[in-house]
Amino acid sequence: MRATLPLLLCAALATTGCARLSNSRINPLNLFGSSQSSSVTPTSELRQLVPANRTTKVTDERGPIAQVSALRIERTPDGAIIRATGIASTQGQFNAQLVEVSNSGGVLTFAFRLEAAPGVTAQNSSFSRQVTVAKALSFGDLAGVRTIRVQGANNQRSASR
Repeated sequence: MRATLPLLLCAALATTGCARLSNSRINPLNLFGSSQSSSVTPTSELRQLVPANRTTKVTDERGPIAQVSALRIERTPDGAIIRATGIASTQGQFNAQLVEVSNSGGVLTFAFRLEAAPGVTAQNSSFSRQVTVAKALSFGDLAGVRTIRVQGANNQRSASR
């Protein structure tokens, strides 16, 4: 019993010394030290990413997918993911995207657009021409929306709440 008391006292003193060791320079986990806040002096010249005199406008020349074959809306912690599958008219089409067309009356409408490869006219099976695209929407984007519609060239699919 008498030997236990000095042992406990030594353990208590050693434990209090650990706090000092954790903040010291000899601790290999403190190679960079603690962070400090400092003010930033603003620069007088900020270079623009796009020149102010730019006159070039980009237009979307992608066409609609031939047929929208499936539409799924999957809930996420931040909102939803819209996943649409379609069948292209020819093989080799790429750069697919759901492009918002309108959002009115509780109906959010997207166009399923993709770009055709130049000179490719092969059709083969419908499975080989299948394209899937997804788009994430936040709860803010879905506010007031009751129906989501995805349009193709020959049909459209919609899902309602």
